[in-house]
Amino acid sequence: MKRSMASTLAMVSGAALGFAAKRVQWRRASPGDTAMRRLTTYFILPVWIGAGFVDYLWHRRTRIETTSGLEESLMHSLMMVEGAPIVLSALFFEINAGVLGWMIGLSFVHELTVLCDLSFTAPRRVIPAGEQVTHTFLEAPPFLVTAAAISTHWEQFLALLGRGSERARYRIRLQRPPVSSAHVFLIFAALALLDALPHADELRRCVEAKKAGRIGEDTPACLPEVFS
Repeated sequence: MKRSMASTLAMVSGAALGFAAKRVQWRRASPGDTAMRRLTTYFILPVWIGAGFVDYLWHRRTRIETTSGLEESLMHSLMMVEGAPIVLSALFFEINAGVLGWMIGLSFVHELTVLCDLSFTAPRRVIPAGEQVTHTFLEAPPFLVTAAAISTHWEQFLALLGRGSERARYRIRLQRPPVSSAHVFLIFAALALLDALPHADELRRCVEAKKAGRIGEDTPACLPEVFS
């Protein structure tokens, strides 16, 4: 009796697993999800990560630790926290009304933080033309990813607004098929080596300068006068 019950459970479990495997195998990413993954993986992410490292070099050159100091560096940290979920959502999550709402909201907050950052920094530190161009490649990716996600998933965007023929979906789901392990490793290794670690070094220098009372010592005298 016990052996018969065990055999039945094994057969039922095997059938369920087989059915689930087929469901995963049959399911294909939508053309919009595929386009978003390619755009994010091969264009936006490399540009965004590279620009982050170049911006770190500009900050060293203009002596952020003894001009605008820790306050500006912390705003950079905040912008990274705001921008990263936008860009990575397009890579890892199925784009629906919920994810679009998340991306749109963070995009507005990110732009507001950019405005606060520039308003604070301009009177305290020289921002060379090259750094300003670098900022373009840092500021644009969250907006570009959001705009591309809306364009490739238009019906879910309309559903978010209470319009269109589709029902709004808000559940957060990973994209299928998932991003390969090799790509995940390369993405997060690049983020760590080119963005997180350099920014940690910047924060360290700013904290040390603040403790030593050196903030503002390298700010050109003309800047406060120009922006006052």
